[in-house]
Amino acid sequence: DGNKFNAMLNYNTVDEKMVTEVDGIYRYSKNPKNIERIYIENRMFIPIGNVFYEILASGNASFFLQNKSIFAPRGSDVGYGSKSRSTGPTKMQRYEITSVVYQYGEVAYIDLPNNVDVTPVSVYWVSVGDKLERFETERQLLKLFPEYETQIKEYIKKEKIKIKDREDVIKLGIYCNEIMKK
Repeated sequence: DGNKFNAMLNYNTVDEKMVTEVDGIYRYSKNPKNIERIYIENRMFIPIGNVFYEILASGNASFFLQNKSIFAPRGSDVGYGSKSRSTGPTKMQRYEITSVVYQYGEVAYIDLPNNVDVTPVSVYWVSVGDKLERFETERQLLKLFPEYETQIKEYIKKEKIKIKDREDVIKLGIYCNEIMKK
């Protein structure tokens, strides 16, 4: 409805939900499409579908980071230094309370067992025109910019850009937008 408000925020990368804390009550947005943007420190997030993407660079080509994680049980020892993820305790409890306000639902309790590993599996996206394309490697990114392939490749080599590094992808996004203006 155009209202602005300040709240404590965090992003649950496993569930891919923005969690707010207002007056000691934790909530997540039931309809992220009603939110235009969220600022956390110097980062801006926008809803795409039901999750939030961080804007890394914007212009003719907008670069996004989908912050996400998966968790898996560590498993139990099965001998000879091996572990099996299919044995041992894998219980997870989660309780959510029904809607307390129009847009929010209260998150009451989330318990991950002690024996799980949470692994980041974030995904980079680039929007050129009206298409949103995923990329994980330099080759995938270069295919999205065939007319600038040589320039981008030289920049990546010169600046030692690592596609898995958020700060490097920000630099690369800024560079791509600069060369696209020329």
